Amino acid sequence: MPIRRELYEEMAERHEREHRVDSRARRWFWVRTACWCWVWAIVGLVPAGWAFHVTDVELGRILLDAAYVVTIAGVLGTLGRAVVVAERRGWL
Repeated sequence: MPIRRELYEEMAERHEREHRVDSRARRWFWVRTACWCWVWAIVGLVPAGWAFHVTDVELGRILLDAAYVVTIAGVLGTLGRAVVVAERRGWL
């Protein structure tokens, strides 16, 4: 039994609506991911700035290394989690 034209149109409208919702969710997911990467970069800048402000060389080096660790671990952790979540949702 052939499917009526109205049924095809209804299916097409439903798929377009679902596609718009999914595209919006995907876009906001990646925007939030980018914002979290920037947050981690800014959090890493705090001890880096403090490292250049202190007068003790050893403390400055420790703060600078901590800034590297916080920034790199935060950004890579955020991106790693984003990739895993995006794969689960079928976006990658």
